[in-house]
Amino acid sequence: MNASDQDLPIVDGATRLYGIIGDPIAQVKSPEILTARIRAARRNALLLPMHVKPELFDETVRGLKALANLDGIVITVPYKLRIVPFVDRLMPTGARVGAINAMRREPDGTWIGDMFDGKGMLRGLRERGADPKGLQVMLLGAGGAGSAIADAIADAGAASLTIFDVDKAKAAELANRIAKFHPSCKATAGEPTVEGIDILINATPIGMAENDPLPMKLGKLDPKFVAADVIVKPGPTPFLKQAEASGCRIVGGRAMIGGQVSELLRFFGIER
Repeated sequence: MNASDQDLPIVDGATRLYGIIGDPIAQVKSPEILTARIRAARRNALLLPMHVKPELFDETVRGLKALANLDGIVITVPYKLRIVPFVDRLMPTGARVGAINAMRREPDGTWIGDMFDGKGMLRGLRERGADPKGLQVMLLGAGGAGSAIADAIADAGAASLTIFDVDKAKAAELANRIAKFHPSCKATAGEPTVEGIDILINATPIGMAENDPLPMKLGKLDPKFVAADVIVKPGPTPFLKQAEASGCRIVGGRAMIGGQVSELLRFFGIER
């Protein structure tokens, strides 16, 4: 504990709570990362992991919202789409994406939600010299994280965005939505490829489990190629390791989380 933290209780009756919900939840890094920043901001608050089972999702979320000392919820896999009906209002990015990964209680008791996955990935790419403006991007996964990343990549000026999902209808729907909101970006649904692609982003859960296969075959890559992954692990995922072996720049899930942290804390009113 830092000397400046010695007068802050670890937890007491006045501690304000934030939760992160998902299934599974043991792998999330947000509680340690965000709680450290919350403490640094001199707030008596904690972000707690909360394992919410799918069959009990609705009643659990209603119960969490009823807790008077719960000020916000961060949402992870697989609930970024399912949580939307539980907020009273969506901010612009959340409305375009149709999914959220954070919601907060307003002073009047209503709940507002927004999506920060895409902003986090975009910042991670830019910090590694891979601004997608004018580039060809391949995105694997059209779920909540994939939808947010697609919106941010297109909004940043990507020349084209090809979207693949095992649910082809979902990929096509996302491509149509991106084309509607970002007409300057050529958005299409298609099969996984690295041909003519500058940036490849894995926004699927593949890679979270130890024995997962690669999200797609890579082969030998041009060193100018950029590979990014939403999966958060201590080191690169097998997908990123293979890209790195070809001399490519890689962007891991920790970079995306790092890009989100400040945005989330501003959203929760903890940082300016």
